[in-house]
Amino acid sequence: MEQQTISIAKAGIKATLNARTSILAAANPIGGRYDTRKPLKANVGLSPPIMSRFDLFFVVLDDLSPEADYRLADHIVGLHQQGEASLPTHYTP
Repeated sequence: MEQQTISIAKAGIKATLNARTSILAAANPIGGRYDTRKPLKANVGLSPPIMSRFDLFFVVLDDLSPEADYRLADHIVGLHQQGEASLPTHYTP
């Protein structure tokens, strides 16, 4: 994929095609918690050859906040219990 082409050989026919695709992957940190003191490579445990295949990395962190987690869970449960009647309720973190 780094060359933006893919080569296929089937039934004696060889073809080189343009690769127009995007790949999105997700990885959980080792031990379940992202350690901000360590680099990304140490947190996810991916080898350098695998990491080199991606152009961008986005780290999404979940800050520990029981109050915000409760409000979000309460909002989601309310949506399922009350249906559209609970839609005007606005979630504020």
